[in-house]
Amino acid sequence: MSSSTGPPEQTLVLRQQLPLRRPYVAPRTPTEQRLAEIWRTALNMDVVGIEDSYYDLGGDSFLAAAIFGMIEETFQVAVPMATLVDALTIAELAPKIDAFLSEGSNGKFRA
Repeated sequence: MSSSTGPPEQTLVLRQQLPLRRPYVAPRTPTEQRLAEIWRTALNMDVVGIEDSYYDLGGDSFLAAAIFGMIEETFQVAVPMATLVDALTIAELAPKIDAFLSEGSNGKFRA
């Protein structure tokens, strides 16, 4: 009998299992939709609303690094991790990314 040495199974976090303060608000724009998918994937959740606080969802600095890597890859924009301090929700972060993209700056993000 051999034992498995693979990674432990990850459990999907269901939104209704979290003590969230706000009701679910669905993404309204393409940017919000892509950010919600990034957060959902990184946080291993079934659904993420645009008004959900990153830290209320269980986010930490380690996951933030992964999320910002995914944002950079998805949007082709370098976003400083400090931006998460000022934009704790997708609703707050999406307009900042949209503004940057519309300006077409040279890979620098303005918070």
